Amino acid sequence: MKFLFLALACVHYTLRKSQQAAGDDLDKGAWSKFCTISEELNKVKGNAAERLQAFNTIRVKNKQIQLRLQIYATEARDETTRTKAAALALWLNRKGEAAATAGMTTEAATAINGVAAGIYAKGRVDELLELMAQTKSAANGCLVNGDSCSGSPVSKTGSIIGDTECSLTRKAPAATYSDLTILTPQGFGEKPIPTAAGNGKRSSTIGCYFLTLTGAGLDKTNQQDAATVYYGGGIFSGAKTNGQLAGARLRTLTTEAETNTQTWKDAETGANEVKNLNSAPTTMPHLRRKPTASLRLL
Repeated sequence: MKFLFLALACVHYTLRKSQQAAGDDLDKGAWSKFCTISEELNKVKGNAAERLQAFNTIRVKNKQIQLRLQIYATEARDETTRTKAAALALWLNRKGEAAATAGMTTEAATAINGVAAGIYAKGRVDELLELMAQTKSAANGCLVNGDSCSGSPVSKTGSIIGDTECSLTRKAPAATYSDLTILTPQGFGEKPIPTAAGNGKRSSTIGCYFLTLTGAGLDKTNQQDAATVYYGGGIFSGAKTNGQLAGARLRTLTTEAETNTQTWKDAETGANEVKNLNSAPTTMPHLRRKPTASLRLL
């Protein structure tokens, strides 16, 4: 009987140690990049608002000058001058209407699509971070605040995970345009998110099942034993090469011509379309340069 109790104690200790080791996974240098992606995608809303506002600004300016020209046309003594002023006022009215129409139809649809794609991608990575931050005990967790998984597990408090800004919410749009840096047409422009064990960013057990490629992830053996592997709750994928993408850079999981990364391809395409919203065709040429003395009189 004594030996039975000793055996049970050993089994309990072994299981406990196994459970403790299973959760120690991504160090701060790796998981904080997910936070970077989340924070970066907040920019898309403000960028779209800034681009659309440009159409309204042009409409207002054209309308103001149009009204001044109409007044000038009624007061000018010269018939030719009155005719030119009236014609220019009519042309400006058409330019203003074109700006308003573009802003409310084609360009607005492009902006809405770009924002939706960005927010959808952000929502997926936010949910992953929420789940990983919650997957912890007093001593173990998916997210570790240190190098080579040597630190303590971290948890989310308010808009901070550990000591890293990671709000995981939609922030108020910024007033000015800001380019995205982590999401590019060539893929992700950031540091490695390793997906194999023992490479300095992850524990030797690959314990966080959200990021498991092979082995007993989510209680399934060889869950990701395929040519294309998925990790991070299925929101990232890549070809199964080089030891299950050991040390692979995010940029290698390209968004270009890659059907397995459609979420990120759509987000990048949408952000780029927002960036390229162009109000110049609806702008009167003098509004794009310093006005002459005669125009300033208007």
